[in-house]
Amino acid sequence: MGAGIKWALVAVLGLGTAGFLVYQDAAPKTPAPRVSPAGLPLERVTIGGKPHELEVAATVESVQRGLSKRATVPEGTGMIFVFPDSRILDFWMIDCLTDIDVAYLDRGGKVVSVYTMKAEAPQAPGESRDAYKARLKRYPSADDAMFAVELQAGAFAKLGVKPGDRIGLDYRQLRSHLR
Repeated sequence: MGAGIKWALVAVLGLGTAGFLVYQDAAPKTPAPRVSPAGLPLERVTIGGKPHELEVAATVESVQRGLSKRATVPEGTGMIFVFPDSRILDFWMIDCLTDIDVAYLDRGGKVVSVYTMKAEAPQAPGESRDAYKARLKRYPSADDAMFAVELQAGAFAKLGVKPGDRIGLDYRQLRSHLR
């Protein structure tokens, strides 16, 4: 009888320990989110066979700010804009200091248009904000788009990316940034 009690105690202690270890191992291990110096989430996207670290603009504020007021867009970096629905998108170069490429992508990652957007003269002293905005060139998507990717000027041509190509995106992850 004494041996039976001893084994029962060992079995209970063993199950308790195993249960604790399973609980510890089952805890999700979530990596710390990566963020840019501007405080935006970063996502790695392969474009034209090359990896790019793209800042995610998915809030009204981050979409409106975009890459404005930046003197450069370093190679291998850029921004991806995420929209809640598919529609004709229309970008402009408000407060942008350098030329920028933009590619519009549909909900499946197909490139619908590519432009090299030229930096515009800054808002002139005495020029109203409305007058400044009215004189900026617009770059509309040729078809409905849900994403826009901005890279340094000339990058899409250098990477061989053109309308009809596909860029693989983690759609669920990108859409999780929408606010």
